[in-house]
Amino acid sequence: MLKKEGLPRYVGKIHPNCDYHHGQIFPAKGVKCYQAARANRTHPELDDGTGCTYKHAADPVWFAGRFYIQYLITPEDEHTGAGRSVLASSPDGAVWEDFQISFPEYPIPACTIRNEKGETHTFDGASYAVMHQRMSFYLASSGRMLVLGFYGFSPEPWLTPWDGRGIGRVVRELFPDGTLGDIYFIRPCWQAGWDKSQLRYPLFEECPDEGFRAACRELLNDRLAVQQWAEENGDADEIIQIKHPAGGSNQAFCWYHIDGDTVIGLWKHSRTARSDDGGKTWGPVSVSPSLVMSGQKVWGCRTADGKFAMVYDPTLETQHRYPLCVTVSEDGLDFDRMRLVHGEVPPMRFKGFWKDLGPQYMRGISEGLPQPPDGDLWVAYSVNKEDIWIARIPVPIRGEEEAAVIREDFSDPAALENWNLYCPKFARIRAENGALLLSDREPYDYCRAERILKPAPRQEVSFRVAPAQNDCGSLFIELTDARETPAVRLVFRPDGKLYARTVCELPMTEYRAGESYDIRISLDCRTFRYSLWVNGALVSDSLIFMAAVNEVSRFILRTGERRHSPTLDDIPDDKPEVPLPGCDEPAPETAFSFRNFRAQGEE
Repeated sequence: MLKKEGLPRYVGKIHPNCDYHHGQIFPAKGVKCYQAARANRTHPELDDGTGCTYKHAADPVWFAGRFYIQYLITPEDEHTGAGRSVLASSPDGAVWEDFQISFPEYPIPACTIRNEKGETHTFDGASYAVMHQRMSFYLASSGRMLVLGFYGFSPEPWLTPWDGRGIGRVVRELFPDGTLGDIYFIRPCWQAGWDKSQLRYPLFEECPDEGFRAACRELLNDRLAVQQWAEENGDADEIIQIKHPAGGSNQAFCWYHIDGDTVIGLWKHSRTARSDDGGKTWGPVSVSPSLVMSGQKVWGCRTADGKFAMVYDPTLETQHRYPLCVTVSEDGLDFDRMRLVHGEVPPMRFKGFWKDLGPQYMRGISEGLPQPPDGDLWVAYSVNKEDIWIARIPVPIRGEEEAAVIREDFSDPAALENWNLYCPKFARIRAENGALLLSDREPYDYCRAERILKPAPRQEVSFRVAPAQNDCGSLFIELTDARETPAVRLVFRPDGKLYARTVCELPMTEYRAGESYDIRISLDCRTFRYSLWVNGALVSDSLIFMAAVNEVSRFILRTGERRHSPTLDDIPDDKPEVPLPGCDEPAPETAFSFRNFRAQGEE
């Protein structure tokens, strides 16, 4: 069979409406989104221990039975202040712990340097480098896991810390027990004008461990891995194979193999290239207009089922980076079936220079690195450039539900696999004692659980809810169409009443803390009405829909009001100087227990 020619392209017809954070895109089934780090300036012990509110460039790996994420931090602005890198780990990808500084602050010595472009920079000894790493992990054939970062400097916040302003790439070993070895320079930026006497760490060749030195040499000879260093090392470094175009830049390289010979390269701004000899030579880098994106990164990979996935924000906006979506391809070239991964944009709590809104800068686990045993696609990213998240996307990547009848008992852990979860650090969801427990102490966000239903114009759903309190917190229960237009909304309000939203919000019944309530809803999209039963008693047999829809395909639980802000008209640089009031303080915890879910759709 002849090899298919061409470059990656999106052949689908679905595009997001970015007036909505979710873009009105139907979700991929079973996606779990977990917040790993939540910026906290006044209580760093509730976060990663640093107090820094700029967090970005998350990169994940699976190693020695645990997940790891490395990300970079500065006090509050991009490219400003003392930069560091943080390494966190997790046994399951949901709960993150063992935060440690993987690359510490780097004081720049007093000196004057002159780079290959003739630019001169003078340092007084009181300034610090910032971190900037396009890749964090490399597994050598010996099994040694290397962790990497890049120190650079920005004379002004709007000047990037590379392209003649780099100090160099540093490396250390991650051991199976989670500890780290000593730091060495693996690739100083000699072309930027530095000499060895000005470096604060030794060169890797000076390490007494030959196994470590061999792992570093193996990385330096891996042309695909080091291509990720292109912006930082610059075209003057001979190990960078694909050079930058005149007057432009190929940024944030990632790649995947279609077969042993064909390699696809992806960059920001819809840029793509192809190699048909395993990466030895490349065709020209060109723009694929059908891949709608800006500067938010893109992640492409082969998935465990032999197909291909591309994860990115399909928007031309660069300050409004949402929604985060996934597309799927059978051949690695034609991508289709756009599905939602992360469609939530909480308010930005802290001001910062070049902090863009939404989930962005996504990276999966690179080729050649260990993959988790579940075979799913794990992608790490930042939200608003202040919080770090990771998403588990089940493979095969699916959308619609095929079963017309659903019966789920949460005493079976497998039932949770069918639910989409959104879990901030202060608002978690877990299966416990045969129920789905939604707990919330988040002052500016909420947790959310969603079950995709088979689309049908008539649906009947039933479930049991037990609020732990009736004087604080809310639980929103919605049935929506594919675009998340709500037809039915019930709300447990903190005034101790259960409401139904029709043309307005009407009280249906009172509820008590600690008691269980069996709820049944029978809806008909042909009449735009539904009936409601509570504890077996008919409350109303003719409640009008909140909005007219043709069919219902989504059931949603949410511990907070539906969000409409920030909008496309909100500019993140215009945020006030002060943090959002009380954003570092956990709110009083509320909890709702959910169980005995049943759903049946009919034509």
